[in-house]
Amino acid sequence: MNNRGAVVQAKSALTWWVYLLVTVWLAVSLAWSVYARFDYGYGFWYQKQAIAQHIATYAPQHPYKSGFALLSAEQHIAAFRQIAASVHNHGEGLEQIQYQVSGQAPVALLDQAEVEHLQDVARLLDWGRAAFYLLCPLWLLLIFMLRNDPLPGWRLRMAAMFGSLLPLVAALGVMGPKELFYRLHVMIFPSDHQWFFYWEESLMSTLMKAPYLFGGIAMVLACVAVVFTLLLYFSGLYAAQHFLRR
Repeated sequence: MNNRGAVVQAKSALTWWVYLLVTVWLAVSLAWSVYARFDYGYGFWYQKQAIAQHIATYAPQHPYKSGFALLSAEQHIAAFRQIAASVHNHGEGLEQIQYQVSGQAPVALLDQAEVEHLQDVARLLDWGRAAFYLLCPLWLLLIFMLRNDPLPGWRLRMAAMFGSLLPLVAALGVMGPKELFYRLHVMIFPSDHQWFFYWEESLMSTLMKAPYLFGGIAMVLACVAVVFTLLLYFSGLYAAQHFLRR
């Protein structure tokens, strides 16, 4: 192989690898958006993870707020839906979310530290949404760039895919999902903002049975993201090879 051929192969391999990473990001974003429309399956996880019993155990221990455990399952699910809707709306309205026990005055569901944390989460989602819209034209450009370039060999593609996943797999193997979840919070959120909440001191954390609910949500997101990744990946390559060739 001459130097020009080697350069073409290296360029093609790099373009394909970036295409793969962008495809995965878009797929995860789409999976997140779809699952969010179904409130992350909270009604299902509420039953599956016995969240009603969890609330009954820990909500009465809250030092300042009472009565949350007396609400029905539908009211708990509605409370989660309100939180999710506010987080996906730039964190607006979090302070106004209330619950009310029959015969008692309404009570704010979230305290200031919880509102602050959820606003941090909302900002992350906003950044992720912005990245999605920025990467969409890049994805199309990469498809156009791949239209006449030979794809890397399947061994190189498999090595690149597994190599990209290796840091995550290694982190999960060394730390476990729970510790990795906490480490990511330390890395992502501002150091002066509270992100860890004890169940007996936080109705938000109790309602979400954190972090166990997030583990279930992550499994569903991963499965849906794999489906979207395959659809986007092969549809993009099909377009490059059948419609965009010179």
